[in-house]
Amino acid sequence: MSGNNNKIIYFLSASDRINYGDLLFPLVFRAIHPDSEFRNFGIRSSDLSHFSALPTYSYRKLLRELKRENITLLIGGGEVFFANWKTLYRFINPLYRSLSYRKWFHKLDKRYDLCENLLCNKKVKVPFCPGLDELGNADLNICYSSVGGGENLAGKSDNYLVHVKNCLKQSEHLSVRDKRTQENLRSIGVDSILVPDSALLISDIYSLEFLNSKKSLKDNLCEDYLFLQLGRFKKPRDLKRFSEDIHNLSERLKLRVILCPIGKAPGHEDDLVLKELAALDQTFSYIEPKNIFDIMLLIARSRLYLGTSLHGVITAQSFDIPFVALNKNLPKVESYIQTWINDEMVALNFDEIEKVDNIYLTWNYNDVKKRTHFQKRMIRQNFKEILRK
Repeated sequence: MSGNNNKIIYFLSASDRINYGDLLFPLVFRAIHPDSEFRNFGIRSSDLSHFSALPTYSYRKLLRELKRENITLLIGGGEVFFANWKTLYRFINPLYRSLSYRKWFHKLDKRYDLCENLLCNKKVKVPFCPGLDELGNADLNICYSSVGGGENLAGKSDNYLVHVKNCLKQSEHLSVRDKRTQENLRSIGVDSILVPDSALLISDIYSLEFLNSKKSLKDNLCEDYLFLQLGRFKKPRDLKRFSEDIHNLSERLKLRVILCPIGKAPGHEDDLVLKELAALDQTFSYIEPKNIFDIMLLIARSRLYLGTSLHGVITAQSFDIPFVALNKNLPKVESYIQTWINDEMVALNFDEIEKVDNIYLTWNYNDVKKRTHFQKRMIRQNFKEILRK
């Protein structure tokens, strides 16, 4: 179907919640290929336009509309292998998340498959790994754009692994974003190609001038600063000691500390831990972003990014800002850095902040810039390959 201008892209991702990285994927694809007929889908219908994100149609609507001809279902990035319905719904529904920890509700949910019935009428077993028979369209093109994950295959039944393998082998194009994901798929007999995360293109799409025009920030950001982000469940055990280490780092590097949440969806909740951190040191400035462009601009204008968020790291890389990943217990971040930047680069433990100085002061801007330029070309070529399917 190469060259067919009537191609319809149904873009499926987790862009129905306020989590910075997930919101970027459909924005990037639409910006790079504005002439494609494009519809954006998530697990549920949503309208996060107040946060500068694209609205989503629901998964149920996706299943109803996939009967059309000449459709490419593009599963568009993120840590989507192989999240189940219950996990995904916890991220977007605080009430369900709260109830799911109650024994009586857990039993009820398990017995009647409440999530599966509510979200997809029990038609699809694995949300972001659907099979053609589940979708009811044998002629559908299924493509994966730089997706991640797969550790949760460990301990799965043989029937589950066979199902996932068969679904993935039905895809026309399968690209993954790091070697960890590639090895996870290879362990079940599925080959894939390595392509960097598509969010790396954001600096090509959104200039600093554009970001400044979209910002809601009142802070004039005149001083040099470092951008610090932490996830609620990825934070240091001793937050007081960590705050002292960051304060000392700030003084050594002569950089003000800006705290800004990237993920606010249930399970991320960066704002909670960052407000707690701000209360420990009056020299830290907590900034509440009103939209994704506030986050992007704050990272793009910083001197250094520190955090647990992969898409914080990728945003910093895109805008040629030095970055240091925190928390060695987050394999997706370290694996991504080792795949695309330096195979010896590691995330730091929270008690290793003294190592940040050397990383920052010896940052090889030219080398990272060359790598970034090459990787952006890879992503654009990957999109072209998808559109040819």
